[in-house]
Amino acid sequence: MRQKNVSNALIVRLNKFFEERNLNQYQFSQLTGVSYTTIKHIMQRRTKSVDLKTIILFAHGLGITPAEFINDDAFLYENLDI
Repeated sequence: MRQKNVSNALIVRLNKFFEERNLNQYQFSQLTGVSYTTIKHIMQRRTKSVDLKTIILFAHGLGITPAEFINDDAFLYENLDI
């Protein structure tokens, strides 16, 4: 299950939340306060990195902590090429 990089791991994690909570990118933007364009660029792999502030906004919008947000096998060291 190697995700190769953190950006891909983030996309995997976001897709899980979209599916679990029946959200689309626009709805997620409304929940998090992160612009739709930014979310779209992340999902299209047009953004090379995401800062901690964005992760905090994602987590807050989902009603979880940033630690809970990244608590996923996709972010494990052994699944990433770092």
